[in-house]
Amino acid sequence: MAKILSQDEIDALLSNVSGEPEEALDAEQKQKISIYDFKHPSLVSKEQMRLLENIHEGVCRNFGVFLSAQLRMIVEMNLLAIDQIMYSEFVMSIAPPSSIYVCSTDTPSSQFVLEMNPQLSIFIVERLFGGRGSFITEVRPISVIEQRVMRRVVDRIAFEISRNWGNVASFNTTISRFESNPEFVQIVPSSEPVVVVSMEIKIHGNSTLMNICYPYMFISNIVSSPEVQEKIMFGSKEATDEEKKDIIDNLNYTNMVLRPQLGKSYLNVNDFLNLKIGDVIMLDTRTDNLLPVYVHNRHLFNALVGIKKKRYAIQINSVLQREGQNED
Repeated sequence: MAKILSQDEIDALLSNVSGEPEEALDAEQKQKISIYDFKHPSLVSKEQMRLLENIHEGVCRNFGVFLSAQLRMIVEMNLLAIDQIMYSEFVMSIAPPSSIYVCSTDTPSSQFVLEMNPQLSIFIVERLFGGRGSFITEVRPISVIEQRVMRRVVDRIAFEISRNWGNVASFNTTISRFESNPEFVQIVPSSEPVVVVSMEIKIHGNSTLMNICYPYMFISNIVSSPEVQEKIMFGSKEATDEEKKDIIDNLNYTNMVLRPQLGKSYLNVNDFLNLKIGDVIMLDTRTDNLLPVYVHNRHLFNALVGIKKKRYAIQINSVLQREGQNED
């Protein structure tokens, strides 16, 4: 015969059953789950990402100033994002027709892509020719003449890229060719990872994008060198202008001991042991002779000894120059 449960046992079973989902829910909330895509592994570390951000913030700042001067209007240029994607995804994100420039570097020998909206290219050309400048609504390929005019602007972008990379790696950037169809631009295989730097250009309330697509191997070859790794981990060894000024100020107000040598004399051991109060030791210099002045045991000055305001004093008569020692 089955055992009949008491009311207390029934209440205990019901409380246990009702408590299990809450405990399971609390356990799930305590677990921290990180999503990781094994098809698109993250190859760029956080330190390398910060390095890329610093480099391209400088590109935005310098090229924005150049573009403002050329167009004679306020141009705002900002760094939007730096993403790691596949090269095929980058090509698919570009809608033809577009303004695509294939850039080449010498050391390391590689190529990267500079892509901008053709509306921006047409606007820049119109302003350079003295027009009012307006963003067209219908996108069209830029003509050969517009390509020639834009070449000077694109060369400046290439120069700014090389200059801002200069603190990490020194290389020259040249424009290899122009393409309007992204399908004809194949700098790396479609499945290769690339790093895309997206920058926003705002002119008269109109916003356009400019993208720089680096092959991951190009960035990896640069940042994997020991010199660059040391800069990433410990920062640049070169002091800033403000730090140099602080160091110079501290050095200028550092106390130094000047020790003039009144003279020399030689005693044998017997005379030295028999010295007593009142004995006079004659030095090998006269009172009107120049005395050597030492700074940290280095003979740097010659001086005359005297009295000023009831205190002994020296007057610098000459400054000695030694080989490899500057006057400062």
